[in-house]
Amino acid sequence: MSNEHITREQWEYEHWFCFACRAFHVESPYALHTHEIPRGVFRQKAFKVPAAWLRLCLTHHDEVDDLSVWPIARQLALKYLMDRGYYDRVKVNLLRGRQPEAITEEEVMVYVRQFKEANP
Repeated sequence: MSNEHITREQWEYEHWFCFACRAFHVESPYALHTHEIPRGVFRQKAFKVPAAWLRLCLTHHDEVDDLSVWPIARQLALKYLMDRGYYDRVKVNLLRGRQPEAITEEEVMVYVRQFKEANP
């Protein structure tokens, strides 16, 4: 269950590591970028919703493995694994202008299992 009372700045300060490569940035949590899962016209709505945020280093935000091209279910799996306290698949579906079950929990869990198998 996500806590909607946290500010983006507070959330960023709590997350000092890249969700994709798990590299820590203890010198400053602001060395990382906050990625919004919803794309296009729906991205603006995500700026204030912790369920829609991933914390990423520059490599995974803009360069080598740009997460914005990942399927939404895969991004949600990363959120589930790395920030479960703010994980809310239904909220992200709704932010994207979709039905609550547009992306199902089963679809997310396929990627969760893949991440776990790749990173035991």
